[in-house]
Amino acid sequence: MHKRLFLLILLFPFHYVFAQNNVLTDFPKGFTPEEIGKRLAYHFVDDRHDLYAARYIHYAEVCTWTGALDFAVRTKDQKLIKDLQNKFEPFFTREKALLPPMNHVDYNMFGGLALQLYQITKDERYKKMGLEYADTQWELPKDAKIEEKYWAEKGHSWQTRLWIDDMYMITVVQAQAYRVTGDKKYLDRAASEMVLYLDELQRPNGLFYHAPDVPYYWGRGDGWMAVGMADLLGY
Repeated sequence: MHKRLFLLILLFPFHYVFAQNNVLTDFPKGFTPEEIGKRLAYHFVDDRHDLYAARYIHYAEVCTWTGALDFAVRTKDQKLIKDLQNKFEPFFTREKALLPPMNHVDYNMFGGLALQLYQITKDERYKKMGLEYADTQWELPKDAKIEEKYWAEKGHSWQTRLWIDDMYMITVVQAQAYRVTGDKKYLDRAASEMVLYLDELQRPNGLFYHAPDVPYYWGRGDGWMAVGMADLLGY
């Protein structure tokens, strides 16, 4: 369901690109960004969880949740903010088992959502949870593999894998941790990681390979970098 929503959001504007000139101002009634955003956000509130192998919250759901919260804050929709907060509440109790483990970039990015909720609600539970996800991304586990130790010794996250996806997954949680704490180490982590990925993955044409051993250009991957870099440069 979240993938279909993503495609709808992605493709929706193209109808207007070819239909009219004032594509960002002259929307038909019922199709303004505010109206469409509200319908999508409230649809998400009532939707089921998107899980990895029926076990853990999927990063696609975290991305959708983050976008819905951004929309709610920007439109000052207090009911939507409360609904999105209530949707998270069971993670402290009966749905705690659905929380992603803190051992992979796709899992740890969940912390960015918790930290975003903390900034809105000032509920310390969100802060504690979110910072655990941010910090464990740089805390080498006892059973770390040789490659993970290699990256940690260089000051990078032990979860480094040189997949372009990581430029959103890592940045989103580290940047939110900086926003919450004001501790520059989180910003430095994200920036150092991004410089590494730029050096290793960006090609002369400005685009990015998915990974060094996957030498093809990936549209969504370039999108991950664009979003992550824009967020990081905002600081």
